[in-house]
Amino acid sequence: MSKVILITGASSGLGQALAGQLAEKGYRVYGTSRNPRDSRLPYSMLAMNVQDEVSVRKAVDAIARKEGRLDAVINNAGIGIAGPLEQLRMDNIERVLDTNVKGAIRVIQAALPHLRRSGGRVLNISSIGALFGLPYRGVYCASKAAVGLLTEALRMELAAHGVQACSIHAGDIRTNINANRIKDYDPNDPTYKESFERVYSDIDKDVDKGLPAEEVARQVIRALEARRLRRSYTIGKPLQKLSILARRLLPAPLFEKIIRGYSGMG
Repeated sequence: MSKVILITGASSGLGQALAGQLAEKGYRVYGTSRNPRDSRLPYSMLAMNVQDEVSVRKAVDAIARKEGRLDAVINNAGIGIAGPLEQLRMDNIERVLDTNVKGAIRVIQAALPHLRRSGGRVLNISSIGALFGLPYRGVYCASKAAVGLLTEALRMELAAHGVQACSIHAGDIRTNINANRIKDYDPNDPTYKESFERVYSDIDKDVDKGLPAEEVARQVIRALEARRLRRSYTIGKPLQKLSILARRLLPAPLFEKIIRGYSGMG
């Protein structure tokens, strides 16, 4: 029997690439988005807003009723935000945390009764930015760090129930995140204006030069199909992977100086 996979945020980017590749491999795939388009795809799309518990449970229950099982969840839905912490609007901060952190929790809570029955898996898409702070991306980094720590706790809670979980720490992926990222700063305040605009330009360039979503999807699928899930997997270009090692080995002032320079702060 083909395994049943739920992927949130599957209308574009990494989620779309994962859904397509898994369907090609014979999995029964259900992707979600807030407004799924009616199109001919090798997988099913369901409406789900991860910020709405009723919407999440409705989608998960629909899969369980139709398939009688759920074997894996890939929590991919998320939103980016960039801006000086001093100037970020609280409603934007809450939107990001509600999507990236609480959204993943809602999906996990709805899916776990089904995953326990199948001995299933949870893969949470985090970020290399979860492993250290990046200037003007503090809230995004914090949200992804929270996902990683939630996953660590979840692994221990589920060990006796046959469900495995892991985090995927992904670097820059060539997707449309630039168009959807929240950009929140005061252009009339010179305190951060020049620095932030320079860093933001570099953020966009880094994404444009990131790994193709199809390549990242292949690596995520290799993790999904492994006999045992490791606690976390890092997927990114060599320099981004090297930054994780540098974070552990270098004195904090030197590492921060390097990150400021790499980020375009000068």
